[in-house]
Amino acid sequence: MKSMTKTVAKIVCHANSLYMSKMHRAARKIFPPAEHDPESSQSRRPEAIHKGKHDRADEILVYWQGEIGKFVPRRTPAVKRLATLPTNSLRELKAKIIAARGDYVLFHDDLASLCGLSDREARHAVGQLERLLWGHLEIEVTAQRLDQYLTWKKDFSATLKNVLTALSTQGDRSAIDDDVFEMNLYESEWLSMRTAWQRLPREKRERLWPRMMLSAAKSGPHILLTLIQSTFDPSWCPSYVVEDILYFLFCRQLALEKSAPKVALKGAPDSRLQIQEVSEVMTDFILNKCPPRYLALEQVVLVSTFSPLSTPELLQRYELLKTLEHPFHANTLLHLASRFAKGYDTKLHAADIIRILTDTPRFDLNTPAAASVCTTLLTINEHDPLPDPQVAPDLLFEFLLKRGLSPNLLGLSALMRNFCIRGHLDTAWKIFDLMLQYGLEPDQHVYSILLNGSKQNFDSVSFEQIFNIITSRTAWSPVLLNDFLGLLFRENESQLEQRRRQRKKVNNAWRPMLDLYAKFYDLAPLQKFTLFSLENLVGARSLHPNYSTPSTRLAESLMPQPENRLMQPDTITLSLMIGAHMRSLLTPKYAIRYYKCFVNLVNRKDPTALSLLDNHGTLIFDIYLRTLMQFRETTGFAMRELLKKINAAEREREQHGRNRLHHPPSVHTWTIALNGLKNHNDTRGAVGILDMMTNIGGTRPSLATWNAVIQAFARTRNVGGAVKAVWSLENAGFQPNDRTIKAFSMLPRELREHAIAQLEDLRKAPGSFPNAKAPPDSATNPTAPTMKGMHQFSSNDPNQRSKPVIPKTLKALIRQRGKPDIQAIESRSKRRRTLRESRISTLNSPLSVGTLAGLHGETYLEDVESPRPYRKITM
Repeated sequence: MKSMTKTVAKIVCHANSLYMSKMHRAARKIFPPAEHDPESSQSRRPEAIHKGKHDRADEILVYWQGEIGKFVPRRTPAVKRLATLPTNSLRELKAKIIAARGDYVLFHDDLASLCGLSDREARHAVGQLERLLWGHLEIEVTAQRLDQYLTWKKDFSATLKNVLTALSTQGDRSAIDDDVFEMNLYESEWLSMRTAWQRLPREKRERLWPRMMLSAAKSGPHILLTLIQSTFDPSWCPSYVVEDILYFLFCRQLALEKSAPKVALKGAPDSRLQIQEVSEVMTDFILNKCPPRYLALEQVVLVSTFSPLSTPELLQRYELLKTLEHPFHANTLLHLASRFAKGYDTKLHAADIIRILTDTPRFDLNTPAAASVCTTLLTINEHDPLPDPQVAPDLLFEFLLKRGLSPNLLGLSALMRNFCIRGHLDTAWKIFDLMLQYGLEPDQHVYSILLNGSKQNFDSVSFEQIFNIITSRTAWSPVLLNDFLGLLFRENESQLEQRRRQRKKVNNAWRPMLDLYAKFYDLAPLQKFTLFSLENLVGARSLHPNYSTPSTRLAESLMPQPENRLMQPDTITLSLMIGAHMRSLLTPKYAIRYYKCFVNLVNRKDPTALSLLDNHGTLIFDIYLRTLMQFRETTGFAMRELLKKINAAEREREQHGRNRLHHPPSVHTWTIALNGLKNHNDTRGAVGILDMMTNIGGTRPSLATWNAVIQAFARTRNVGGAVKAVWSLENAGFQPNDRTIKAFSMLPRELREHAIAQLEDLRKAPGSFPNAKAPPDSATNPTAPTMKGMHQFSSNDPNQRSKPVIPKTLKALIRQRGKPDIQAIESRSKRRRTLRESRISTLNSPLSVGTLAGLHGETYLEDVESPRPYRKITM
């Protein structure tokens, strides 16, 4: 043992003498003897100034104003031989580090074993040693700093292991103690502590501060935060202590996430959220107070501080870190680029990060992670505004190609989708041709992009082109068929036709969608939700020529698949078909029957019905609710079912902790109910639904909701209500669209001019509105306040002068509407059936061809939803 110590000592002395002589000669050549203000140097590099007997080395560092490249130590044979010697104590490790001449990577394993560090912690400790000891020429300064550092590392590692072990078995009880501690500790006491701390000599503060940090770390996160805020001073606080304390909080939060299910305490606050909040506040405090090049946090800690930040806050944090010259790992930069690439207003910053990365040696932009970021950068969300012209998708794609990106299917697909959203289908087709030139085989996603682009832009030529490509390649899949079914539904619904309220038109999309469905899918899953045989309806007759469209003609041209190749529909397909079928109903009797049929399937635990509810939330109930709200006779029944749904959702939430079969009403559910009452001229009921939506359901009205309210008041010539509804729409953060203008224009011209004048006055001075005042915080909280004045909207409506007021609950609304008269509905249905049979008998009588041609459209009014088998009409 003694011989080995002597050997180490000899090597240390020899290497140190050579190293110090060379460093002094280099310093005399590099550092000019110019005068310099020490204060400016202290603000840049505080650890470079040390008062005492070693002023010579400190003065050399203070004078330096230039820049040098990264120091790469030259590994000499003596240093290599030194690294092979065993290390049994911190004293021997200290001797090795001093003699290593900056090559501290050789002692990675020694740091891990003697200080109790993990592999990642030891790697970071090597970087800390480089920044701690670089530039200190005097052996005494180096030895003193190294003693403090190694002692800190050993104590910190032991404290961290003890705390993590306690967390894994007992949980984080310190969070509760912290709350009591914070409540009992007043701000004046903290001020007294700061004052007392500042009175201590600096030498004593430097000696006590690391031990105080460890004690506070063991006590709790809030105590640690307050101690940092009271005592942190970057001019003398060691940077490695700050870095390790932030790493301590990261490890503590990670341990709680793993052990939370085992050690959760009833009534205890969420310790993970508390530590995350403390870590964020502490990081923000330190970064805003430290000088450049002071910190070099571990990348996992740095990324963990990014997670709770919004995109604008993350951008601000990134700019601050660049100002502080904080080092970034390539993976960290990729993480930042991925976050920035998702926002339409931060894509330029993501492109700048990619430029930095591609300038780094050996960085490959075609790795899976980097290529994924590039794809995100080229993607524009459908509902987001278009980005700035300088970051247009085509320019970004050209930029990425210049930076070394090889064209791939995902990137070109994202670029194609962007041009489809912007309405440039011709450019999207050019990108499709570019795919083929590069030998990339288009997949279902590419076909879906072009199919939806043609649908959104109403381009029949483009749709026929992609239709022929898909058909020729036999590439029809469930995704593409769902897009095609959605196109048929949208195209038929968009055709203009005179109709009353929500009553369905003759040229509904149900028939062509069913014909297309039957060619590719098994009829059995859909048959569960119908009251008649689908086989008797499929192919019975073609669509009326007057209602034929390019897409329906293309659908008819498709050949049916053999029975053994029929696919099983997914829940998206079934929801599309159910929605189209419900839109085709013409009588309230079948609206109730179909809804009860679905409820019975749910009560019998039918797997198809349960999967619809589990995968699509309130969508299926919204479809049936809209059907029931078409008819005045079934609005009361619809309100009862809505109330049942709310109560069932509350019970399921209490029993199981989540909603799987019964979901609380969404904004679409409330809007459907409101729109249905509006179509039946029930303005009181529509306003009552709006009030329940916000005050009971806690749901923020959407733009469609406000448009329906505006239309409800405009139809009843209620100027005050329409004006206040428009004001509430704008106050909630929405911008009026074409439907808003159309709804407001339903007021007669003379009333419309008066309403516009009132609206302008209300915008200038909200308090001048006679019946309601603008809530002061409505801009920041648009969900709550705007409903309070709704009951006064109808004050200038002659029909509202009577005592009855807006219903406050669904029960009150149900009492107003009563129960549905099933007998009356059945009698009306019988009269309609008799009328249809008389028309059919007239058609079957010998008539002239001209008469038949004139009555040809009436044959399509048959009640195809009847449970009776469908009878084909022969001319």
